[in-house]
Amino acid sequence: MSKPLLILFGTFSGNSESCAEKAASVARQRGYDPVLENMADCAADVLKQFDTALIITSTYGDGDPPDGTENFYAQVVNRPTQRLEHLRYSVLALGDSCYDRFCQCGKDYDEALETLGATRFHIRVDCDIDYDEPCDAWIEGVFATLAQKRLLAA
Repeated sequence: MSKPLLILFGTFSGNSESCAEKAASVARQRGYDPVLENMADCAADVLKQFDTALIITSTYGDGDPPDGTENFYAQVVNRPTQRLEHLRYSVLALGDSCYDRFCQCGKDYDEALETLGATRFHIRVDCDIDYDEPCDAWIEGVFATLAQKRLLAA
């Protein structure tokens, strides 16, 4: 039986989308039914429709959300209107350590979701410009943790 899984991405240059597509591919291999959503094209209400979400976002410049994702960011981080106790999540943050607010957008989502009652099931990983290896390790960690929780629930 496949389980639905929301994979949200916020991207400026396409790197977060690439990571989201990798995560979706692994999800399918592990028996999940992933739904990819670009934060630029959806509202935060999408978080109410899933029990599990992977948040993959870059940080633009010195701490800002990627262009086009500002409304989604505001709905979750700045002006949330919903509680998310039902949701479990993990965040992959992409950034550039040349900036003082390295991976700030991902850090903001991680903190905001926890404040809204969601449960972090796997640690946030902050990636610098060489993101491939940490992204792959995060994906493996996410699905290893989800597999453990599935076994415990069975």
